[in-house]
Amino acid sequence: MVKDPDTGDMITEEDYIKKQGKIPLKQNIIRQLIRNLIGQYRSNPTNTIVYAKNSEDNDLSDMMGNAIRNVHDINLAVELEAANFEAFAISGAVIGKFTYRYIPQLEMEDVYEENINFNRIFFNSDIEDVRLNDLTLIGQIIDLPLQACLATFASSKEDEDKIKQWYSVSNYQMYVNSNKGLSSSMLENLDFYFPSDPGKCRIFEIWQKVGMHKIYAHDYSDGSYKIVDLTMKEIGIINAERVVEGLKAGVPQEEIPLIEAREKYVEVWYAKYLDPYGHVLREFETPYDHKEHPFVATLHPLLNGDTWGIVEDVIDQQRYVNRLITQMSTMIDMGAKDLLLVPEECIPADMDISDFADEWSKQGGVIRIKVKPGCELPQQITSNTINPGASELLATQLKMAQDIAGIQESIQGKTPTSGTPSSLYEQESVNSAINVKHFVDTFITWKEKRDNKIMKLIKQYYNEPRMLTITGSRGNINRMYDPDKIKPIDMSLKVVQGTNTPVYRQMIDDTLMMLFEKSVIDVKMFLENSSLPFADKLLDSINKREQEMQQQPGVPGAQQPPSPEMMQQIGQVQQAAQQQADPKKMAALQSILGQQQTQA
Repeated sequence: MVKDPDTGDMITEEDYIKKQGKIPLKQNIIRQLIRNLIGQYRSNPTNTIVYAKNSEDNDLSDMMGNAIRNVHDINLAVELEAANFEAFAISGAVIGKFTYRYIPQLEMEDVYEENINFNRIFFNSDIEDVRLNDLTLIGQIIDLPLQACLATFASSKEDEDKIKQWYSVSNYQMYVNSNKGLSSSMLENLDFYFPSDPGKCRIFEIWQKVGMHKIYAHDYSDGSYKIVDLTMKEIGIINAERVVEGLKAGVPQEEIPLIEAREKYVEVWYAKYLDPYGHVLREFETPYDHKEHPFVATLHPLLNGDTWGIVEDVIDQQRYVNRLITQMSTMIDMGAKDLLLVPEECIPADMDISDFADEWSKQGGVIRIKVKPGCELPQQITSNTINPGASELLATQLKMAQDIAGIQESIQGKTPTSGTPSSLYEQESVNSAINVKHFVDTFITWKEKRDNKIMKLIKQYYNEPRMLTITGSRGNINRMYDPDKIKPIDMSLKVVQGTNTPVYRQMIDDTLMMLFEKSVIDVKMFLENSSLPFADKLLDSINKREQEMQQQPGVPGAQQPPSPEMMQQIGQVQQAAQQQADPKKMAALQSILGQQQTQA
């Protein structure tokens, strides 16, 4: 926005340039920087690892890690993360919401992940802590069709009639706004009270820290210390009953386990859903065991309470590039381009100026002229319309944009100049990645906070055993989630660099084969940790064959010839190995199959 010198009003630079009779040209240099950042992020995937604080519970921590990855798979978290990363680069804010709800696409209840557009989010703006521990209010603006609003908040016919009265149902019919669809104008110009689409109902979801009195109870019968939904009078009645029962059982009164309780004023998260006029659609204290709101937010860098994305660092360069391109275009338009200067004496008497110009521009044209002494011939003029300094200035601004954003040509994959050493080119790529490391690590911290909240939702709401569908799982992964084993375990979580890239997988396979050749690991250990495409099938065949041998009666440890299924798997393994054409892998594979055939 700039100030119009004529009216004093604030207008966009684009409108100001148009007002001067020029075309506001744009050359988007920011977009290529954002695309490169997203490409770097997608090429370096991360992995969630859960740690049990007791080493004996490592298998259970793996189970929780599988459950979190299962949640990510069913929510297409890879795409959600990429979209959030792009928004983070532009705005400096990344916000997600994580609840447990019925998901119609899956026909089941599960943890639901969703991105929140930063045009719809609001929170207390006096925050200063980069961890957002001083967040006391957060919410979002929601626009729902009337049917969805009724399905969510109307629990009776009376509620339905009341909500219809609040929202004037006649005004909320199905509506399609084709003029503003698939554009950012509706969200960028969001009104606080009224939705851009008149066919929807405006709802405010508000989560706020409020103070209330709570009863903290320490029950000596089981050692628990927690907030209880009892009054001090009710706790006194329970203690009296325990004393009576204990005395009847012959227990000394001083040894009877009682409940010690005290009332304390505490802050809790409280939710309200309101319409634009303040009517309460629903209100409740947080139902989650993590005792917080369902949002996970990170603001970057939150320096002195301010936040911005990487884009803001190069906006000045972007504006100057646009200005230079517009000026260069104006100079080209105003410059002489094949201007023809014709002395009047040179125009024949049987021709006018138009005929002369047509014949001049005609291929093979001939004009008969009689030149008087001292008269100049017609000449064509083309001026050098662009100042060489403007081109150099444009190149300087483009280079400055790369330097400020920290994304050099090497990390963009551009061909180096002749004579550039490979070590120097590689070092430039590493240095460029370091320039954006702080930004990327901040986003990974948000992912840790997100997965921690997802882990707590899983522990709270996964009350029955369930199968986990995990992409690319190995045979040793526990695909069954058992809540009875998980809930008593204390766990922590860490998001680390993943091993899903081809380079990491190749390193792992090479290391496993070296250990196998030296007899450090056996066949099953090799297949359980390998990323080979046929490892799962072969491992399942080996496990199935071992079970068949254990079930054969009368002959302990008896061996039997390979089953047809086993022979088919061996054939598939040999075919896959031949297609890979890797001598080291072929040798290791032949050794594996040789052991299996000898054992049979």
